[in-house]
Amino acid sequence: MSDKSEHSMAIHTITGRNEPQAKTTEHESIANVADFDIPELQRTLKLAGLLQTSLEIESILQYFVDSVRETIQFGGIQYEYDAMDLDIKLGKIERHSCAYRLRIASDGLGELKFTRNKRFSETEMEQLENFIFHLVYPLRNAIKYQKALISAQMDSLTGINNRASMDRCLDREVELSHRHDNNLSLLIVDIDHFKQVNDSLGHSAGDTVLKTLVACIKETMRNSDMLFRYGGEEFALVLSGTDMDGARQVGERIRAAVQAYPFVYNGKDLELSVSIGAAFLGRRDSAARLFNKADAALYQAKKAGRNQVHSYAER
Repeated sequence: MSDKSEHSMAIHTITGRNEPQAKTTEHESIANVADFDIPELQRTLKLAGLLQTSLEIESILQYFVDSVRETIQFGGIQYEYDAMDLDIKLGKIERHSCAYRLRIASDGLGELKFTRNKRFSETEMEQLENFIFHLVYPLRNAIKYQKALISAQMDSLTGINNRASMDRCLDREVELSHRHDNNLSLLIVDIDHFKQVNDSLGHSAGDTVLKTLVACIKETMRNSDMLFRYGGEEFALVLSGTDMDGARQVGERIRAAVQAYPFVYNGKDLELSVSIGAAFLGRRDSAARLFNKADAALYQAKKAGRNQVHSYAER
């Protein structure tokens, strides 16, 4: 027997920009086979199966739109899910709309809006509810899957991409650079004497320093640069479309910004600096070769006294 509290949708029908809201109700949507004629039952069964074939949110929504259009005419849909910053529009967004706030039990799944140039009838809204009943579970599965993918690529402390994400990104960027003959550079950033922070002030202070450093680098780097944490106190920036001179300039801006940045822990000012290694992708370089070049340059920066930027010199 179905639990009617498991699946519910708050429905808002908005008939136009200057018109009053026509309907605001809370609905419990339970599919009842007896309510369908045979062709409609076949369509809904086909839709239910189709929606299970993908874990890509936009693909699921496109399958859904195509299926619903076989029964109800509308211009397009807009799906918004703030928790993942999603705003997906399919088709044409028109004047009249019927919006559904979706949830399963306590899981909010965002808002789905249908639009067209005339109001939706009560019968059409009931049909839309029945279609949405088949959407919400595949949609929830896709959302959970996409969140898991994002989580697997994120560093939980700093909120930036992790080493695994960097490896995939660097492989992709190196392949694109070779294919299109584009410049590509890599910076490796290491906090000088970070161990002393942990040893003297504790790991909580070290965590604060790491998060503050990320904030500093984000304020300094360009919009096109990609930042990763790949080790304890080591970070990498992938600089697409950037030659060695450009990489050195970015590195020097970051070095100077860190030196001037206000690092504070429990009211205590901390003086911090970073050493940076820079490398440029050569014609025969792999992703591993580029990384090793930047790492070698970082070693030279530390060997030379720290708080400086060194670039890899080809031999």
